[in-house]
Parts: sequence; C-alpha cells; structure tokens
Amino acid sequence: MPTIIAVDASISMLRQVPGRNEHTYLSLAIKGIQHLLDNFTAAGKLEHLALMSYTMTADLRVDFTRDYDQIRQAVKKIETVDKSCLLTLLKTSVSIMSTWGAQNVLQLVVFTDCGLGFCSTSISGFLETYAGKEADPEYAWLRTVANYNLNFICLGLHSDLFFTRALVVYQQLLDAAALKGQLFMTPVKNQETNEGGSAASAPSHKSELGRTAVFELIERLCETSYKSTEVTLRCGSYFRMEAPVLLWPPTTPYEQPAVLGGVEAQLRHIDQRIEVCGFLALSDIGSPATLSRHWVLPKVEREKTSRRSAGMAAGMAKPAKLTLDTSNPNYVLESLEQDIREFYAKDPKDTEESGDDADVTIVLKHSTGPQTEQQRESLCVLLHGALKMENMAALVRVGEKWYGFIYAFTDAKKKSNLMLNILPPGSNVIPWLGDLELLGFAEDLAPGETASFPVRADRRSYSQSSVVWIRQASLQSDVQKVLRHAKKMPDKTQHFYKELNRIRRAALALGFVELLEALAMLLEKECAHLTLNGASNECTVQLQHAATELRKTSNRDIKSTIVPHQKGGVPDVSSSAATASTAGYMY
Repeated sequence: MPTIIAVDASISMLRQVPGRNEHTYLSLAIKGIQHLLDNFTAAGKLEHLALMSYTMTADLRVDFTRDYDQIRQAVKKIETVDKSCLLTLLKTSVSIMSTWGAQNVLQLVVFTDCGLGFCSTSISGFLETYAGKEADPEYAWLRTVANYNLNFICLGLHSDLFFTRALVVYQQLLDAAALKGQLFMTPVKNQETNEGGSAASAPSHKSELGRTAVFELIERLCETSYKSTEVTLRCGSYFRMEAPVLLWPPTTPYEQPAVLGGVEAQLRHIDQRIEVCGFLALSDIGSPATLSRHWVLPKVEREKTSRRSAGMAAGMAKPAKLTLDTSNPNYVLESLEQDIREFYAKDPKDTEESGDDADVTIVLKHSTGPQTEQQRESLCVLLHGALKMENMAALVRVGEKWYGFIYAFTDAKKKSNLMLNILPPGSNVIPWLGDLELLGFAEDLAPGETASFPVRADRRSYSQSSVVWIRQASLQSDVQKVLRHAKKMPDKTQHFYKELNRIRRAALALGFVELLEALAMLLEKECAHLTLNGASNECTVQLQHAATELRKTSNRDIKSTIVPHQKGGVPDVSSSAATASTAGYMY
C-alpha cells in the first residue's frame, strides 16, 4: 500500500512537552516515524513510503521507495519554517498519489500537534466556506482525498484546552468532507478525586505524552491499518495440504451493487478459508478484470525465546514422532510418507556408518533442537514452485459464487512470489472461460466429444486496426482516405471497400449511426462530381452502390460486410440523382 508520511513542520512543533523537558513535539514525531519504519521493516518492507513536510507549503522530502534508511536520514533534517496549513498537504497529496491509480489502498499518516492554522488558511475558515458548496469544481480534489485512509497521530495533552478544541475541529473536517480517517491520541487519564469530590491538586511530574505513549499510538496504527488478512489456504482433501497464510495488502469489503428487480446491494467479505478448485494454464486465463491483487505470504510464528524455553529445547532428545491411526484407510500411504520425510530430513553430519563394506548400516543421530522455520513444510513454497514450473494458475474459491486465481508473479527485480487476483463476485466473470462452476477435466469427455474450452470469440478486437476519433482531425482524415480511393476506382476498388467497412464498423461500435447517413450523402455528391468530370461508369456505379448499402438497415450489424457491386445489377440512377440534388450536408 502506498503511504505518505507527513510531518507538521510549523514553529509550534518546537515547543517542549510539558513535564518532558527532554522532548519537543517534533522530536516525538521523529521518534514515532522511526518506530513506524521499524514495524514496516519487521513485516518485510512491503510498503512503498514517501516522506513530506508541510507548513504553508508542502515539500516532498523522499519520493516513494522501499529504502527505509533513506527516510530515516531525511526525517532528521526536517526544520520548522512557518505556520501549519493542513489543506495544503491534502491538495498536494492528490497530485503525488495520482500515479498509483484508484485500485490501490492509499494511506496518509500525519504527525501533528493539531494546529488549526490562521485566518483564511485555517481549518475552521475552510469549514465555513465549504458548507453548501460540496458540488463546486473548486473542491473536486476533496472527492479524491475521500478515497484515502487518513491517519492523524495527534501529539498533545488533554489538559491543553487548545489541543482538545482542535481535536473537535479535525473530526468535523473528516465528517463534513466525508473523509475516511481516524485520530490517534493518548488516552485520557482519570484524575484522582478526594473525599469532597474535587480533583486532586498534586499533578504528576510526568505528562501522559512521551516516547512510550507515541510508540503505543504507532502500534495501534499498525494494528488498524497495516495488519495483513489472515486466512487458511486449502489445496485438495489431504489434511496436510492446508496452512494459514497472510494476504497483503489486507482485503477490503466489496459492495456488490443491487440487481434491478432482484437482490439489494450488500457488503461482501472473503471467507476465512479459501480452497483451490483446480488448475488452469495462464494462457487460458489471460488478463481478466480483477477487483484487487494481494501477495500470498506464509504465516511465520515469531516466538520470543527465553532461558526456560531454551533449556527445554536443549533437553529434547528427539522431536516428537507423529502417531498414525492404524484404522485410517490411508494408513499405509501416511506411514510411507513419514518414512520418506525422515529419510530426507537426515543431516549427513548427524549420521555415522557402522559395519564392514559389505553391509553398511546408517545410524541416525537425532538433533537436539526443534525444527526451524526454514525446515518446516510450507504449502506456499510447494504451490509456488509447481505453478511457476508448469506456468499455470490455481483457481480458488474465496466465497459463495466468488472466485480468484493464484499464480507465480515475477516483479521487475526478478523476485517471484505468489499473487492472488480476486475476481468480481459471480461464476461467469471471465467470458472466454464460461461458467467457472462447470469446468471439468479433459478426461471426462465422452468418446467423440470435442472440448469447447476456452470459449473463442468470433472476432478478436485486438487483431483489428484500432480507430480513434478523439479529435475532429482524426475522423476527417479517415473520411478523406475513403474519398481518395473512390477517385482511383476501379484500380482501388478493394481498398475503397476495406476502408469503408472499417469506418462503418467503428461508427456502429460507437453508436455513431448519423455518420453512415452523412457518408452516404458525401459519396453521392462525389459521384455527381465525378460524372461531370467524365469519370468511368464503373466508378459511379460503385459509389452509388456503396451509398445505397450504407442506408440499408440490414447492414447495421457490425458483423456484416459491404462487398463491391457485381456487373448485372446496376442500381437505379434516377433515384440516386434525386437524392443527390437534395439539401447539402454541412461539414
């Protein structure tokens, strides 16, 4: 998830924290950013981060990168300049985030002492002018910011009246502009009261805002906005082919639109268990439209070792052996699998040879410690290696009538990982595959039956030359090309009809039916002009035939084709001449 870390560089950030003479608000913000980077590093450096500082202007200190050390060095060089203006930061973030598109989850983390600003640039002044003008083009950038997740790390004391008032205004900004955001602040401490009910007059020499409190805010932020989605991945009916995995970025609920006369709009979440339904070649899947993409990462248990646990691990003579149920119908296969696993798990250093050359016995010395994370079995590693080797994808069910596919994705740095693409809900969302619930094996076909998979389109749109009419000059150029071929008939008859059919299909695809009538009138005028100049009879006949075919309703089908006129069927010249003498068409 692309994340912008913004730091308030106003002069108020240089104030010392009451009760914490060794800290200023800016130094606490820097320590909070360092702790946030440490959390991202421990998670595998998956986030693309950018660093900004803002006052009356917003400056991009570090562009999006995964080199967190670069951000650590840049954040130490931030200097206070001017007064704070949060609106400038929000406007600038729109242009910086524009390169990521709307499909990514965009995050904005702001470290501030919640200054409101002054005069017209203050948040209070903005809320007064914004009321009732939500639809004005001047505030169109707010609709883009509404797609971001705003996280404010509020550095202040609840005993400070200005800070508590600013929190209310910040929340009013989020509510008035319909922004997705959250204010992270230190919890309010309950003041001790005496018997008379009044508050105690002896405050603590330490305030509730310090390095530990800021670290707790960062932990809450990571738990809320940067926690990966944990699901169980199952492949087949074998109980060992099931493992917990993490999906990153975390999945978001999908709001399924209402169907006309059917089910109302509903919010859908993926299931906690996703199952592999089968495997398809990547060439058959192609590039369908997807809702989101997520890395599939194995869940690693980060256990904290202690002296007691280390002593218990050292005292283990051998790992516990799996007890097999003899009544299980797969007992023979599981026993064989266990023997093979133990054979390949042996370390050459833990074995010794005994006996002579004729009869060598291998004696296994069991290791004294448990298996490490690298030695454990991993379904993700098995699935990734198989899909990458066979160039295939696994079709998975993520919900009721909701599917996706997992494949091995290689990035620009030649690093390969498992990727999950979540399709829109439904079983018929990939047209060339048909209904996903009706897919089967090629071996299940009846004798003499041919497989109709994948479903092939009658005409591939990408195999045809594209027609772009964004500007008026493009349309004019295509029409002039048809007229140039018309003047050179009968030598250019085939080229004339080829270009004519290309324009006709493009007009029908765009719903531009008026262009066909205008083109027919233009061909009739060109026919009358060429007749006066002594053009060949073949040329005039073809032009009249083309104009007549363009007006036929049977040729409004995009799959039909206008062919050249064959001798023996000369069209009615009088009717065409009468049509040509009608009022002209303006170009």
